[in-house]
Amino acid sequence: MATAEQLAQQQAAAMAMQHNEHNAGDIAAAMNEHAAGASHPATNPASPAPASRPSAGHNAAEPGGFGQQVADALGFNAMFKDPNEGRFEREQAGADPAQQPHKLRSEMDKKFDAEAADEHSWGHVSLCANPEQMLMEHGLGQGVMWYFKFGQFIIWYNLILCLVALISFIPSVVTGPEWDGAATRFPGVFYLSTYPASVYPAFVLCVTIMLICTFGLGPAYRYYVIQWIRKQREARDKAAAGGQDVKWIEDEFEGRYGREQFDYVDDTAVDRIEYDFEITTRYSRCGVFQSTVIMALILGASGVITFYMQRATRQAGGNSVASFCIALFVSFMAYLWEYICNILTRLEYWAYWSDYWKSTCIKVLLFKILNIFTVFLVKRIEFQSDNADGACQLEDLANQFLLLIALNTLATVANLLYVLVFTSPDDERSVDGYREFILSQEYVELVYRMFLLHLGFLVAPMIVIFGLLANLMEYWIDKYRLLRVCHKPKVTSSTFRGVLAFYFFLSALFVLASFPNGAIFILDGSFGLSGDETCFIYQGK
Repeated sequence: MATAEQLAQQQAAAMAMQHNEHNAGDIAAAMNEHAAGASHPATNPASPAPASRPSAGHNAAEPGGFGQQVADALGFNAMFKDPNEGRFEREQAGADPAQQPHKLRSEMDKKFDAEAADEHSWGHVSLCANPEQMLMEHGLGQGVMWYFKFGQFIIWYNLILCLVALISFIPSVVTGPEWDGAATRFPGVFYLSTYPASVYPAFVLCVTIMLICTFGLGPAYRYYVIQWIRKQREARDKAAAGGQDVKWIEDEFEGRYGREQFDYVDDTAVDRIEYDFEITTRYSRCGVFQSTVIMALILGASGVITFYMQRATRQAGGNSVASFCIALFVSFMAYLWEYICNILTRLEYWAYWSDYWKSTCIKVLLFKILNIFTVFLVKRIEFQSDNADGACQLEDLANQFLLLIALNTLATVANLLYVLVFTSPDDERSVDGYREFILSQEYVELVYRMFLLHLGFLVAPMIVIFGLLANLMEYWIDKYRLLRVCHKPKVTSSTFRGVLAFYFFLSALFVLASFPNGAIFILDGSFGLSGDETCFIYQGK
C-alpha cells in the first residue's frame, strides 16, 4: 500500500510531466475537473484554479470588519449564523410536497446502498495510521482526519498546561507542602490545599496563564486549521506549476478505494429527515420549549439530589465517600441525559439532520457544564453549613474533580466493552446506533473533558497530568472504535473549527466566573476560603 508521501510524489511527478505540454493554469484546471468527477459535489467541491482561488488561508466570504473577525474567531458566526435559514421555505415553495417523501426515501436507499458498497471496500486500516493517511489511503474523509488532528492538538495543549502548572507546583515542593491540609501525601501533594502561603503569587501567575490559554484555545485551533489548509493549497499550487518533491494533500482526494458510488446521491435530499407525516415548519417551537423546560427541571432535581447525597454520605463516611458517590451520580446523569436528549430532540421535529445534531450537541454540552456548576455550588453551600472533617474544602473539591475525570475515562472504556459484548457488526445501521462514530458527539466529549480540566486546575493545578493520560487513552480508544468496531462514518469535509471555538469560549466563561468555584472566586479566596486556617495558601494574602 502506497504511503501518503509516495502518493503525493507520484501525483506531483505526473503533473510535472504534463507541464511540458501545458501551462500551469491548464494543469490546475484539468486536475480540478478530474477531482470534480471523482468526488461528491456536495461534500467536496472542486477547488478553483490557482489564478482564481482566494488568497491562501482565507475564506472568500470571511468578514472584513474587526468586530466580525473577533466574532468569527470565537465561533459566534458559526454558531448563530444559520446556514439553513430560509431553506425549508424555499424547498416547500419550489417542490411538490407529494414527491418529497418519495425522493427522500429514494435518496436514502441509494445512500445506504453506497455506504454498504464502500464498507465492503474499506479494507484493513492500521491503528498506527496518522490522520493524513486515514484521508489519503483509506478514504475516511476530511472530517475524520480533522477529528484526530484535533485530538493531537488537544494532547499538545494538555502538555502546555502541564508546564504552566509547574510554575506553582515546583515552588510548593521546594518550600515544602503543608500536609495538614490534605489527608494523604498522594495525591494530596498535587492539591492546592497543600500549597504554602508563599506560593500564592506563583499560583496567581499560573492561573492567569491558564485563563489566557483557555480563552485562546478555540481561536488557536481555528488559526491552526486555516494555516494547515493554506500550506496545503500552496503546495498544491507549486505541484500544479511543476514543482518537484512537493508533499501535499489534495482537497478532493478521497483515497485509493475511491468513492464514485456516492456521485449520484443527492446530499441535500439525504439531509432531510423523513417522518410518517408531513411537517409544515422547519422545527417544532413547542418541542424546543418542552426540551428547555425538561432540561431545567432535571438540572434542578440533580442539584437537590446532590445536596442531600453530599450531606448523607459525608455524615456516614466522610468527604471521600461523598465525593465518590457524587462522581458516580454525575457520570450516571451525563449518560442518562444523552439518552433523554435524543428523545427530546426527536420531539423538536427538525427538518434537517444538520439541525438535529446541532440541537442535540448543544443540549448535551450545556447540561453537562451546568450540572457541574450546580454540583459544586451545592457542595460548597453544604460544606459551609457543616464542616465535619475540619479540613480545607479545596481538598474535597480536588478529590471530586479527580474522580470525575477518572470516571469519565472509565465510562469511555465501559461503552466500548458494551458495544463489543452486546452488539454485532451485522446489526442494522441507524443514525445514532452504538456502532456509529458520530463526530459531533465525539467533539462534545473532548470539550467537556477540557472543561473539567480547566475548572479542576483551579483547585489542583497538577490535575492536568491525569487529564493528559485521559486524553491519550481517549485518542487511541477512539481510533480503535473507528477502525475496528464502528461502521465507516459518513464522509464530511467539516473541520468544526467555528463550533469548537464557540464551545471553548462558552466553557471558558464558566471557568472564569462560575460561582463560587470560578477563577475569580478561587483567586480571591472568597466564600470561606481565605478565612479557613487549613487553606494555607490564602494565609499570606
